[in-house]
Amino acid sequence: MSAVLSGERQAFAHLVTRYQGMVYRVCVKITGEPESAKDMAQEVFIKAYKALPSFRGQSSFSTWLYRIAYRTCLDYKRASDREWKHRSMADYTENDYVTDQTPEHAVLRKEASEELGESVNSLAEPYRSVVQLYYFNRQSYQEIAEVKGVSVKTVESQLYRARQIMRRKGERWE
Repeated sequence: MSAVLSGERQAFAHLVTRYQGMVYRVCVKITGEPESAKDMAQEVFIKAYKALPSFRGQSSFSTWLYRIAYRTCLDYKRASDREWKHRSMADYTENDYVTDQTPEHAVLRKEASEELGESVNSLAEPYRSVVQLYYFNRQSYQEIAEVKGVSVKTVESQLYRARQIMRRKGERWE
């Protein structure tokens, strides 16, 4: 790290080689798209390089890098979701409608997905992000704790409370 902080580019290249697999996996988990994940991974390393002077060493480099990857990909995902919601009918192509599902199945699945998304999005922030990371990104309690910078017990508590809130609303989270 001292070599990287002193400006040696080759030292940073070593870090990229060492952590590129981890960063890519994080990006794929969050974006769900291998091609976008490649782009996001490059963006993560650019951001990390620019932010190196702010690395204080309070956590391991891999945890610090993981947080950058997580936040970068979430920002991308949010922007992508907003863009998708604002598409006009003229933006759709014939391939957007091709599926092997029956129309009824597709409608029911879309409705259920929208209801679930609305329920999760209605949760207050600490609970919403824990639910998204645990159920949708399939991350462990430990991974979530590292990303959010909290203890594993805090993650367990937030997930427990989120489940209780969802149960009160009529959703089942088992």
